[in-house]
Amino acid sequence: MGDRERRIDPSEEVRASAGTPPAGDSLDGVRQTGEHMLAAADAAIRRTLSGDSEGFVRASRQEGGQ
Repeated sequence: MGDRERRIDPSEEVRASAGTPPAGDSLDGVRQTGEHMLAAADAAIRRTLSGDSEGFVRASRQEGGQ
């Protein structure tokens, strides 16, 4: 019977970057960029779904054993 456990090759191991860690300012910038992206995505969804389509989705959800 063959051994099915995957062996980790030392060349595949994840290693920490040797560079300097990001400063607090750059982390705040990345966080702010992420928040802007999420807000833009929410706005795009709201523009795409009209009130009628939201009602349709609510009405068409399966409940119980239908």
